Amino acid sequence: MQITIHKSGELLDSTKQVINEKVTKLETFYDRIERADVYIKDDDGTAANGHKVEVRLAIPGNDLFAEYTDPSIKRAIADVTEALRRQIKKHKEKEQARNSAGPSVLPVQDELDEDIAVSEEQL
Repeated sequence: MQITIHKSGELLDSTKQVINEKVTKLETFYDRIERADVYIKDDDGTAANGHKVEVRLAIPGNDLFAEYTDPSIKRAIADVTEALRRQIKKHKEKEQARNSAGPSVLPVQDELDEDIAVSEEQL
C-alpha cells in the first residue's frame, strides 16, 4: 500500500512514523487497500479546534473516508484510523453477505411439461 501525506508545513518524524504505523496496520484488517491519502490541516490554530486529519483509503469499489479534529495530532490520527477500521469491518461484512447470498434467481420447475403430459393423456 502506498501512503501519501499531504500537509502544507513540515511534520515531525515521530508524527510521520505514527501515521505510517497506524495506516499500515489497517492492511491487517483488509489486504486489498491500494493507497492511503492522509491530509493534515491546521484549523484556525485555537486549542479547541487543533488539527484536522482526513484519510481516504482507495479500495476496489468505493473509497473509504474518515476525518477527525483534535488538539493532539497523534490522537486525531488514532481516532481516524479507528473509524476506518470500523468501516473496513462493515465493508467486509457486506461483501461476504453479497458473496454468500447465492443465486438470486430461483430454479424453474418443469410444471408446464407435467401439465402438457397430463392433457395429452386425457385426449
